[in-house]
Amino acid sequence: MQKIFAAVAISLAAGFALGAWVADDEQIADVDSSAALPVSQFDPAAPLEERLLSLEQVLAEERQSRILLMEQVDELTAAIERIDAAGPRFIAERSAREDELRERRRQEQGQSRDVASAMQNFQDRRLGRLVDGGFSEEEARRVLRQESEAQYKAMQAAWEAQRSGEQLDPFRAMGSPQSQLRADLGDNAYERYLEAQGAPTSVQITQVLDGSPGSHAGLQPGDEIVSYNGDRVFNVMELRNLTMQGRPGEDVIVEVNRDGMTMQLSLPRGPVGISGSSAGVRNMNWWGGG
Repeated sequence: MQKIFAAVAISLAAGFALGAWVADDEQIADVDSSAALPVSQFDPAAPLEERLLSLEQVLAEERQSRILLMEQVDELTAAIERIDAAGPRFIAERSAREDELRERRRQEQGQSRDVASAMQNFQDRRLGRLVDGGFSEEEARRVLRQESEAQYKAMQAAWEAQRSGEQLDPFRAMGSPQSQLRADLGDNAYERYLEAQGAPTSVQITQVLDGSPGSHAGLQPGDEIVSYNGDRVFNVMELRNLTMQGRPGEDVIVEVNRDGMTMQLSLPRGPVGISGSSAGVRNMNWWGGG
C-alpha cells in the first residue's frame, strides 16, 4: 500500500513537470519561462532545436531523479515490510516471555505453599510424637509454644548482647534456646520431651582420650554420662558448661550408665577428655529435638 501511494505521488510530480514544458511555440513565446525553468537551462529566444534539446536534457534529468526516487521508495517499502513481518514475531516472543514469567511466578508461589505445608505437617507430626510420649494434647501444644518462645528469648538475648558490644560464645548461643526451654519445663518434663523427639537424654561417649581424667577414672566408649556433680546432663554443651564451674581440680562425682547399670565415678573438675554425642544442639535451635 505504501509503495502504491509513493508511485502515484511520483507520477503526479512528473506529469506536472512535463505539462510545464510541453507547449507549442506560441505558448512558449508568450509565457515567462523563467518561472518554470532556470534561465541557464531554457532560453525562449533560442532556436527551436536548441529549445528541444534543452527540454530533452531536462526530461532526462527528471527521469534520473524519478529513478532515484523510486529506488528510495523501494528501500523504504522493503524496510516497512520487514517491520510488518517482524511485528507478529516480536509480539509472539513477548507473549512467550510473559507466559514464561507467569509460569515461573506460579511455580514459586506453589513452592512457597509447599514449604509452608511441609512445615505445618512437620509440626503436626511433632505434636503427635509428644502425645505418644505421654503428653496430653494440651500439654504438647504448650511445650511447642514454649519451645518457640525460648527460641525468641535466646534471639533477643543475643541481639542485646551484640548491641552492647559483649563477646558472644557461639557454643553457648547454640544451646541457649534449649537451656531456656529446659528451665521452663523442668528436668523431668524436658527429659520426656527429648525422648518423644527421639533425641538422646544423656552424653554418649564415643571416644576416651589417653591420659585424660576420664581415662584414669575408667570411662569407656559406649558409657552414657547422666549427671555431673549432681546436675542432670542432657547434652555435650551442658557438660562443657558444668566443667567450667566451681573450683578447678576439685573432685566431682560423675554418674554414668553402662549397659543399663548406673555407676558413679570421681573426676577432677575440668575437661573430662572424651568425645561424645547427644541431642543435636544445632537442630534443637529450630525443632527442639535431635
